Amino acid sequence: MDMSSKEHTLGLSLPRRGDFQHIFNLSKEERHRRWRLFKTYIPDWIIVILLNMAGGLFGMLKPRHREFSLSDQSIQYSNHYNFVPDFVPPLVAYASPVLSALFFLVFRRRNWHDFHCTVLGIFLSMGLNNTATNVVKNAAGRLRPDFIDRCQPSITENPSRLKLVDHTVCTQTDLAYLQEGMRSFPSGHASLAFCGLTFTALYLASHLRYNDQRGHAYKTIVFFLPLFFAGLIGISRTADYHHHWQDIVAGSIMGTFIGWFGYRTYFPAPFDPNIPTDRPYPSRIPKPANLAQIGNRDGRVLPVDDDPLQMDTASNRDIGPTASPSSCQIAVHVESPLSVTNNSGTSSGCRSHDETIIHITE
Repeated sequence: MDMSSKEHTLGLSLPRRGDFQHIFNLSKEERHRRWRLFKTYIPDWIIVILLNMAGGLFGMLKPRHREFSLSDQSIQYSNHYNFVPDFVPPLVAYASPVLSALFFLVFRRRNWHDFHCTVLGIFLSMGLNNTATNVVKNAAGRLRPDFIDRCQPSITENPSRLKLVDHTVCTQTDLAYLQEGMRSFPSGHASLAFCGLTFTALYLASHLRYNDQRGHAYKTIVFFLPLFFAGLIGISRTADYHHHWQDIVAGSIMGTFIGWFGYRTYFPAPFDPNIPTDRPYPSRIPKPANLAQIGNRDGRVLPVDDDPLQMDTASNRDIGPTASPSSCQIAVHVESPLSVTNNSGTSSGCRSHDETIIHITE
């Protein structure tokens, strides 16, 4: 299959009762394989859980106490309520990729490996982002634009001999509220929103096959919308005087990079035209081809939890002079897709990307 014939339709279908029955009807060999596969992901989940816990713990630490000037107009804005409540960015960041993966799981390819990699990837991204954001917030200790309003200082002017004052002039009795005013850089709302929604944008672009080079406008819109909403969340933090514009920029860059990094940990590059992007990296313990539930029935693709391109064909291969011309034995990386001719003179191949499958005979 070359790039000109690459499927570009959504290929959605309503689930049927039998589509998921195979999950509870597994052979002994398949149950054993899944248990081995589960154990390979235990270290990943331990790291992810620790990262998310660390992010919360660092958020509870006291920030650095900076000296400031009572005449500094950049921190003299009045305190306003949050235009975007604090629970919205993490809710959107965690839920948007998980719901997207759930949609494709139910209505498209029934690929549990894809769903698991999405959940693992977004929790890795958000845990790393939360930890980094809170560490930098506490280390920087930058004052928010509404800090003096939070502080309620006991004096109105700087003492002439000191020029600057510190938090001891504040009469605010709510210490948590006061210390939150010292965590301006970077913006947590911006970093959370851009981390989760960048992950979502990349996931949707890859699973809608944005790389098919057929120029569908709706794919651009779907990719753009999550990033646009993340931008709106960031902008809201300057409108309610909770962040300086530099905080928004820094948080946006941090969240975008970590979201991209987390996505690429488990998924290939979404815009590469030479590879199938709508699937995660292969399972660490591939399903043997003889256990695959692949084919067509009544014009519908049978449900699979491992992708055909991720199967272990070694279990079914026949190496020898009588080997089938269509069997796949060795994947060789080359610069561009090629068609390799076997001994019988017919063209064979297994993937439509930058791996050429060469049949080896002895």
